[in-house]
Amino acid sequence: MIRKSLVFFIALFSMVIFLNGCKSTNSGSGTETAVYSQSFKDYPDHSFNAKAYIKGMSKGGHGLLIWQDSSADLKKYPSIAVSEFGGRLLPVQDRFSYSPFIKNLNSVFNDNLGIKRGTSGQSLHIKGAMVECNPGNRAARILVGMGAGKSAGAIVCEVYEPGKTSPSIRIYARDTAAMSSADSISNLNNIFNQVSFRVAAVLEQRIGQ
Repeated sequence: MIRKSLVFFIALFSMVIFLNGCKSTNSGSGTETAVYSQSFKDYPDHSFNAKAYIKGMSKGGHGLLIWQDSSADLKKYPSIAVSEFGGRLLPVQDRFSYSPFIKNLNSVFNDNLGIKRGTSGQSLHIKGAMVECNPGNRAARILVGMGAGKSAGAIVCEVYEPGKTSPSIRIYARDTAAMSSADSISNLNNIFNQVSFRVAAVLEQRIGQ
């Protein structure tokens, strides 16, 4: 009886190890096929994955991560063309409209980007999107403090060489605000002002003429 119980226990233990191994292998394969890190354009609507997108990036400043193709000579191009940043990847919600924040983001970004614009086939193309716009909770900021209820916002920006479909630069910029005295709208606008300025500054360093 003891021997049968022991054999059963060993068999059960072996099966658990086997199943866990299969689970780990499958999870790894699933993660690889589910990662959309080449470009923000590859993500389905409302399903941006920041953790996957920033894989392989390096710190490029406060709240900013960047990846650049070392083989690309971006300073040889005479001008840039900028597409309007959109909100296709933001989560679906009905509490407030993203539109005013997206409009503000595009305005501030373009005002801060001091690189010659062009429309020729020799222009670099800059594309981007707002990927996080969370107002947080003002009551929590006032009553709890210590980072509770903080607002958060993030954008991605990519630079494409003429005729290429893969980006030569990918940037992810994010910031938060936990000031209890400020309303959520002010917090978010300030966040997008800051990240827009940082991304524009990095682009001027990398590709500016």
